[in-house]
Amino acid sequence: MGEQRDSDISRLGASQGKTIGLIVNPVAGMGGRVGLKGTDGPEVLQEAIRRGARPVSSERATLALKRLAASASATPFRLITGAGDLGEDVARAAGLDPVVVYRPSSGSSRPEDTRKAALVMADACVDLLLFAGGDGTA
Repeated sequence: MGEQRDSDISRLGASQGKTIGLIVNPVAGMGGRVGLKGTDGPEVLQEAIRRGARPVSSERATLALKRLAASASATPFRLITGAGDLGEDVARAAGLDPVVVYRPSSGSSRPEDTRKAALVMADACVDLLLFAGGDGTA
């Protein structure tokens, strides 16, 4: 089937203030905490998990989004994101109703999905792209 741009992009209206794009890399930052250089590739990710690593980027994104949600009545905004762990899950956990504009083809996100989601958001003319990764090297 291939990745798709979600039809929810039609929900983007001009009357809701600025548009914020959100991309979460759900496994970013896991390797560094356990002495590995990143988590690129399934073998390295499994080794990080074996050493006790846990995902942190989703928690960080949720915290940031809760602060944004608290200010939404004073400064309205639209939030667009990728499906599931690319951003939708943390947005909903923060009490927001995101517009999903990208869905990975495989169901789980891969590095190329981050790039593709960013391109879709650029096409949607986001005012700000919020990226939640790991150690800041993305």
